[in-house]
Amino acid sequence: MNGHSGEQETAGVLLDSVERLRRRLGPLDPRQVRAWQQMTPPRRLEMAFQAYQFALEVTRLSERQNHPDLAPLDLAWRVTRRMQGDPNLGPGDRVLPG
Repeated sequence: MNGHSGEQETAGVLLDSVERLRRRLGPLDPRQVRAWQQMTPPRRLEMAFQAYQFALEVTRLSERQNHPDLAPLDLAWRVTRRMQGDPNLGPGDRVLPG
């Protein structure tokens, strides 16, 4: 057995995730693609970070609105589960709001 099967499995999972994201996004706007390509890598990284922070804050606010009595740690785990797309992460209640 070679040592590549785990790497191949990881690559396959990543490709599946990328393909699902592409389907969700639909066709890309060529103007957006050009604008993104013209940015420096540090600027692209900064924009990606800002988008993630925005999504994190929106998710946190949504969870707090839906579950105002949650303890801070329980809230943090609910946010983490939603952001990671994995309802089985962490301890406690693992049912995401439908």
